[in-house]
Amino acid sequence: MGFLKGFSIAMGASLILLVLQFLNNKLIYLYLSKSDNGIYFIFMRFSMFISLIFGEWFRLSNINIAGKNKNLIPILSANNLWYSATIGLLIIIAALILSPFTGGIIYGIPFKYILMAVLVGITVILRESCQSILMVAGKLFRYGFTFIIWGSVALLMNIIFLVILKLGIDFVVYAWFFGILAGTLWAFISIISHYGFYWKPSWKIFTISGSFGYKACIAVAGMFVMVNIHTFVLGPISGKTGDGLAMVAIFSVCFRFFQLLQRVSNVSGTILFSHVVQENKKTGFIRTMKVTRNIILFSTVLSLVGLLIGKSIIRLISNSTYDMAYIPLIIMLPGIITVNAASVINGMYWGHGYPYKVIIAPFLITIIGFVMDMVFVPVIGVSGASLSFTAMSLMWFLYLVFIFHKDSGLKLHEIILPRKEDIFLISSKIKNAFWGADK
Repeated sequence: MGFLKGFSIAMGASLILLVLQFLNNKLIYLYLSKSDNGIYFIFMRFSMFISLIFGEWFRLSNINIAGKNKNLIPILSANNLWYSATIGLLIIIAALILSPFTGGIIYGIPFKYILMAVLVGITVILRESCQSILMVAGKLFRYGFTFIIWGSVALLMNIIFLVILKLGIDFVVYAWFFGILAGTLWAFISIISHYGFYWKPSWKIFTISGSFGYKACIAVAGMFVMVNIHTFVLGPISGKTGDGLAMVAIFSVCFRFFQLLQRVSNVSGTILFSHVVQENKKTGFIRTMKVTRNIILFSTVLSLVGLLIGKSIIRLISNSTYDMAYIPLIIMLPGIITVNAASVINGMYWGHGYPYKVIIAPFLITIIGFVMDMVFVPVIGVSGASLSFTAMSLMWFLYLVFIFHKDSGLKLHEIILPRKEDIFLISSKIKNAFWGADK
C-alpha cells in the first residue's frame, strides 16, 4: 500500500479517535475539579511514559522485522503477548516494593493512580505492538478500527460513570483502561485471525528486536522527557504562583491543543517510518522533505486559527473556568509548529538506525528546558512552562533541519517552505485514497 493511501486511512481513523477523545476530555473537564483534572493528566502522561519507555522500541522493532519478513508475523504476535505480560508483572512488583517508601504519594497524586497508570501502560504496549504488525501487513482498516473501538468504549463508559451515575475520577481511570483493553483485544484477534498464532515465543527473534531496540529505547526516552518535562515539574516548582495540580490542569488544556496538531505529524511519521525502513536513503530524504514542509503548512494554519479564536477553542476543549490558559496557549503556538515538523525529520532518522546525533539531542535540550522552567515558572506560572516548551521546540527543530540539510544535500527552502504543487497533489491523492483502501 502506498504512503498516501496508508496515510489517508490511518489519518481518517485518527480523526475519528480525535473526536471521541475530545468528547471524553470535554466530559472530564466539565465533571471533574481542576485538582482532579491535574491528577488525571499526570496519570495519563505517566501511563504514556510506561508504554513508551518499555514498549516503543518493541513496536518499532516489529515494524523493522515484519517489514523485511512477513512470515515472522505469527512469532512476533507470540513475543508481543509474552513480553507485555512479563514486563507488566515486573513493573507492578517493583511498584509495590517501592510503595512503602513513597508515603503513598508520587508527583502529588495518590499511589493507586500510579499503579493504574502501569496497568494502562502495559496494555498499550500490547496494543501498539499488535497495531505495528497490522500496519506493516497493510491491514490499515483493522489498524484504524482499533482506535475507534478504544475511543468509543471509553466515551460510553464515561457517559455512564460521569454523566448518569455522577461518579468521580477513579471511574474515569477505569473507563480509559477498559477502552484501551477493548482496542487491544481487537488488534490482537485481527492478527491471529489472518496469520495464526504461536503460543511459544522465540528468543532468537526477540534478540533481533533487541538489536534494534536499545537505540530505540534511548530515542523514545529522550523524546518523552523533552515534551513532557513541564507536566512533571510544573506542580513541584510552582512556588507562590498557584496550586500545583490546578496549574497542571490549565497546562493540560494547552497540551490538548498541541496533541490535536501533533496527531497529523504522528500519523505521518509512523507511516513514513514503515516506508523508510524498506527504502534507500535518497528516497527517504525526498519523501521526508515533502512531508515536513506540508506539516509546517498544516500546523501554521491551525496555529493561526488558535491565535484568532483561542479562547473559543479553550472553552470548546474544557470550559470558561480555563480561560486563563489563553496566554500560555499563544506562547506555545510557535513551539507546536516547530516540534511537529521536527518530529517528521526525527522519524526518518529513526527509520535509518537511530544515529546518536539525533537520539541524544532531546536529552540535552530537556536539561536546558528544565533550567528555563526553574527560572520562569515560579515567576509567571503556566506561561513560563509554555515559554520553555517553545524555546526547546525551536532549538530541536533548528538542529534537526541543519543536520537533515547537511546529510541530504537538499536546500533549506526545499525542506521548510511548502509548495503549491505539493498541496494540490496530496489533497487529491488523499481524496482518492479514501475510496480505494485495503480489503
